[in-house]
Amino acid sequence: MNILVIRPGAIGDALLAFPTLHALRAKYAAKRITFVSNASVLPLAQACKLADDVSDFEQTQWSELFSTTGIRNSGLRQLLAVTNMAICWLGDPDHLVEGNLRQAGVKKIIVAPGRPPESSYAHVAGYLASTVKIPAKQVRQWYPALPAVPKAGRTVAIHPGSGSERKNWPIASFIEVINGLWQEKCAVLLLAGPAEEQKLAYLQRHLAPSPGLYKTLVNAPLLETAQQLRQCQGYLGNDSGITHLAAMLGVPTVAIFGPGSRTSNWEPLGKHVGIIQQPDLHYLTPFVVMAIIRADFRL
Repeated sequence: MNILVIRPGAIGDALLAFPTLHALRAKYAAKRITFVSNASVLPLAQACKLADDVSDFEQTQWSELFSTTGIRNSGLRQLLAVTNMAICWLGDPDHLVEGNLRQAGVKKIIVAPGRPPESSYAHVAGYLASTVKIPAKQVRQWYPALPAVPKAGRTVAIHPGSGSERKNWPIASFIEVINGLWQEKCAVLLLAGPAEEQKLAYLQRHLAPSPGLYKTLVNAPLLETAQQLRQCQGYLGNDSGITHLAAMLGVPTVAIFGPGSRTSNWEPLGKHVGIIQQPDLHYLTPFVVMAIIRADFRL
């Protein structure tokens, strides 16, 4: 069976589809899975053997799914002609996507919103699985099988950003934690994404690292970020895609959740995840976070 899975969204949205991709291959003995999603996650999906073919959802051909005149792109029509099942986690209120897929020859089609209803407390990963009749418990217990990597000593990865500023713990608090780690001779791997150059510059102006205790990873491909994270003793970050990545990789993770983030829906999936939730992140002190880090990361 050839399965097409379409999952638009940010990095975290795409990563939470990974367990269902794994379960789909087993359930349907899928010969090929094509995963269409955020470009950043696609190499990682292939490295985890979750997808055989991948495509960036932002490519023009995928906009034809929403066309009122049908799918005309020859390459897309060829793909759909050999697709037995299409799973689309996206909004389709006018049933254009479903109709276009059916017209292109796809026999089994599942179209569902990318997130559970606002009133639901279901975890996003479990919700996605439920749309294809896979038990939520099954996907919550999945973790990628990747080759073992050597640990980089006492190193903590820290990502002080996210996709929304209101989700972020104050940068001054991260600075205090970083300085605290250095005082305990613990190295820090500081992560920054493409929109976080100013935040990183501010951090660097207010930090005075000891030699050998500081490393940055800026705008790195997600697969490289994953490789670096797996060498760390722990990870600290906000409610972000990189936090989901660290947790899913099995890295002991402390995730800071602020206002507007429901942990029942978005808790990172992993074997060693600690959640700190505070309605006003300005009241979360570095002292509290350091205490949790020491305990969870066994520093």
